Amino acid sequence: MTQQLAPIRWIELGLPHPTDPERLIFLQADGPFALRRWYRHPEGEGEYHLDLDRRTEAGGLTGCLHCSHPELYTRKRFPRMLGGAIVFLAAVLAPFTHYISLAVAGLLDFLIYRSVPDEVVCYVCGSVHRGFRDEPHHPVFDRTIAERLTHGEKAVMGSPMREGGTAGAPDPEH
Repeated sequence: MTQQLAPIRWIELGLPHPTDPERLIFLQADGPFALRRWYRHPEGEGEYHLDLDRRTEAGGLTGCLHCSHPELYTRKRFPRMLGGAIVFLAAVLAPFTHYISLAVAGLLDFLIYRSVPDEVVCYVCGSVHRGFRDEPHHPVFDRTIAERLTHGEKAVMGSPMREGGTAGAPDPEH
């Protein structure tokens, strides 16, 4: 008997802005199969073309939908500013609370981290993929992959690309 997968209710793609690579433009769809092959940029600065062949039949990813690169990594969708604010506030309050605020901040930080969903990010273009299936699994950030992609032949730590990219690869050992 085959296991029925729950339907995917929404997905979100964060694609790099054409003129400001630090900024992402987010597209939303009712699921991975509701995506079109191209979208007009919301500010009228060209089009985004998507490689929909990088989706699996179950709604997972074998590579980046934006640049087609097969190496992706998984990270928590953790609000970094919130985490920093919690730690800063706890550090300021530490002398007045006999350092209990640090333990409370650590617990609160842990609970927020455990409750936020994962997102998959492309090593090459930085596109963010949210709401897709977890299979095939993409490992957490691996510095050796980033080194190889950034520095090419000059990479000291760069490991060769795994055939098929990171889909189904184990997490790095470091």
